[in-house]
Parts: sequence; structure tokens; C-alpha cells
Amino acid sequence: MANEIGLHFVSILTQAAARSGSDLRAVLVALNMGVHTREGRAERFPLNILVTLFEQLEARSSKQRFVFALADAFNFDDQPAISALLASAHDLRQLLQLLHWVPEVLHPDFAFTEAETQGYMYIRPTVQSVDPRLKDHPLLIELMSAVTLRLAKRIAPSLPLVERIHFAHDPAGETAVYEAYFGCPVIFNANENVLIGHVSQFEQPLPGSLPQAFERAEETVRVKILGNGISQTVHMQAEQLLQQRLSLLSEGLPGLAAAMQCHPRRLQRELQAAGTSYAALLSQARFERATVMLRDPALDIESIALKLGFNERRSFTLAFKRWQGMTPSQYRQQQKPIKAGARYDER
Repeated sequence: MANEIGLHFVSILTQAAARSGSDLRAVLVALNMGVHTREGRAERFPLNILVTLFEQLEARSSKQRFVFALADAFNFDDQPAISALLASAHDLRQLLQLLHWVPEVLHPDFAFTEAETQGYMYIRPTVQSVDPRLKDHPLLIELMSAVTLRLAKRIAPSLPLVERIHFAHDPAGETAVYEAYFGCPVIFNANENVLIGHVSQFEQPLPGSLPQAFERAEETVRVKILGNGISQTVHMQAEQLLQQRLSLLSEGLPGLAAAMQCHPRRLQRELQAAGTSYAALLSQARFERATVMLRDPALDIESIALKLGFNERRSFTLAFKRWQGMTPSQYRQQQKPIKAGARYDER
């Protein structure tokens, strides 16, 4: 199979397809998708495949919107650590971090941001992609918004956390259907995608409020369920690519992001979450490459500087002195030569 879906996600899709009256099996066959049943997690498939999957299931729905049924199918009760987290939080503001874990379940190119202005909380769902068709795709934005509402209702069913919703796209059906589902006014063709609620609602104390239990549950979710988050994976992948592919050293953050099939802003955000940056990874990769290349007598220093993405030898020399405390020429004189072209990739 070209793409495989993990068993947990298949379970969610199956529930959503049943509720919406869509034919999951027919769609999986049409898209040549299989189910991952081996040990380990299924690989994350590209965003365009996920969008196509949702579009097909939405088009085949006969009972209700598939995207709403999918949001309703997310059941956090089957994860004891998440249930404990929800039950022990002091207030809803403390639980806003759950929104940042949603991309772990759905797709890493999804993101949420929150901001407070004049007593209102603004929650903005975004889909990050260099493909204009995929960036902030209506189905994905609606799914993220619906998952947010499901979380809110699961935590505090009696509080009107979201007072209104703005979507930048056209409605896929009657506005009344959206408002009945979300339980608030929904405005289309707005300037941005945003869920708006009053800050005071997020500060309402919850009955559980057990700080120690909350800390333990949060740690368990991060380590055991999220596998320490996606940041470490992205960090390691970025580091490996810069070390393996010489051409990426001169293509900047956009070039590295393209090689990783993600949006530059998402890559930058994940590297920051991992405690590093593109500049730090680039500097380390250049240094490691330089120490190998300088031992190759067939390469002059000007050529090495260009291969490493420097515009001129002087910039390379200054950088190398910061790394090693000596010039490239001085370092070369101290090293034993290696066979020309050894241990580096020209791609």
C-alpha cells in the first residue's frame, strides 16, 4: 500500500464514517490506503493525502457532515492520563495546552494560537502549507474548530466558552447547520479563522483542581502518549538532513522545510520548542562538514566555503575561527589528509 493508517486513527475514522453515513472502505480502496498492523507507529502521510481522504469521506456522507462526525468521534476517555488531566485542572486556561496536542493526533501541520484582547480570548486554528490549496483548507479548519468545541464541552458542558466563530471560507451548506452544531453564531467570508470567547469563562474554577495529580497526568501524556512530542522528531530529522545533504547548507530554512515536506513556520516553531534553532543546526552541520573537507587535499578552501553555503572565503574563515579557535588553513595543517571526496555527500 502506498499509505497506511494507524489502527487508532482507523478506529476514529470508522466511527465518524458510521455516524455520517460515509463509506470508509470504498474510500480507502479508491485511494490505495491500507491499515498499519505491524509493530511501531504508522508513518505520517502527507497533508495532501489527508485532505483527499477527508474530501472523499465528506462527499460520500449521507447523514451529517463527516468533518463534524470526525470531531465527535475523538474520545479522550479511552486515555486514562488525558481523562485525569481534564479532571484535575484548576481552570480552562490551564487546559488550553490540549489544543497544541491536537496536531499530534491529526497532523503536524495543524497549529493553534491564542491571544487575549479587551477581555476576549481569540483561538486561531491554522493549517501551514506551501501549497495554496492546502493552506487553511476549509475542511481542516472546520475540523480543528469542531475538535476545540468538543474539548470545551467535554470539560465544561455548561459554560458558553465560544461566543462566535469566524471562517474565512464559504459555507459548505446552510449556515443554520453550522450554528446548530457549534451552538453559536458562525460568520463566513471573514478576514480570518478564529473562535472567540470571553476570557472570564476560561478563568472559571473547575471542581477537580488537584495540582499534583494534574502535574503527574501532564507528564504521562507528554512522555507516554505523545512520545515527548513531535519537536524531538522534527529536530532530529532536520539535523540529519543538514548533515547528509550538502546542498541544503545553502538553501536556507525554506529549503530545509521543503526537504522535510513541511511549512517553514512550522519547522521554526518545532525547533524552538526543542530548544534549538535553524541557525544553530546549520552552524553545527557546517562545522562538521568543514572538519572533514579540510582534510581532503583535493579541495581548496574557496571551494569548501562555497560548498558549505558561504558567499566568500572570508565569511567561512571567520565562522571557522569561532568554531575551532583557528583558521581553516591552520586546522588543515594540523590534520592528517584523507582520501579525496571521502565521507561527504554532494547532493
